[in-house]
Amino acid sequence: MGRLSVLWLSLMCWVASPAMAQLEETQEEREFRIGRTTWHSAVVPGWGQLDNKKWWKVPLVYGGLGAAGYFIQTEGDLYRGYRDGYLALTDDDPTTLYPTEYDVQTVRDLRDFHRSNFEQSILVFALIWGAQVVDAHVDAHLLGFDVSEDLGWVPGAGPTFGIKLSRTFVPRRIHRAR
Repeated sequence: MGRLSVLWLSLMCWVASPAMAQLEETQEEREFRIGRTTWHSAVVPGWGQLDNKKWWKVPLVYGGLGAAGYFIQTEGDLYRGYRDGYLALTDDDPTTLYPTEYDVQTVRDLRDFHRSNFEQSILVFALIWGAQVVDAHVDAHLLGFDVSEDLGWVPGAGPTFGIKLSRTFVPRRIHRAR
């Protein structure tokens, strides 16, 4: 990893770390945080995971995108080579040379095979990118999820006739992973 990449990642970590001044969050602030996290993840892969304090997911995101990018590059080069070779073999120009041990049909089959792999690699890249955006969005929603032990309710008498059921509400706090 180059120095520029390390500096960029350090800057993203510093910007993504919130000032933990207040524990409670209004609905408007929550929606803004969720939208910001989703937007960050859509613009820069892994940034939403950093916003959500899920640092361990960032290498997975970049590993998947890197592998898909590698196959895009490799299959794209092979496709372009066989495409140019097929054109050279079928252009009816005796001065065009394409040294190969394959016949025209085999070169065409190889061209089609690598084109299919190239297109599938692009699709996988887009799906991994989209999956990390969805992951960051869902994770941002779940950050404020109440996982306290107080899930019970207490029956009580109300000011009117009959029985009133009430539940004690504990103020919600943002649970942050450490």
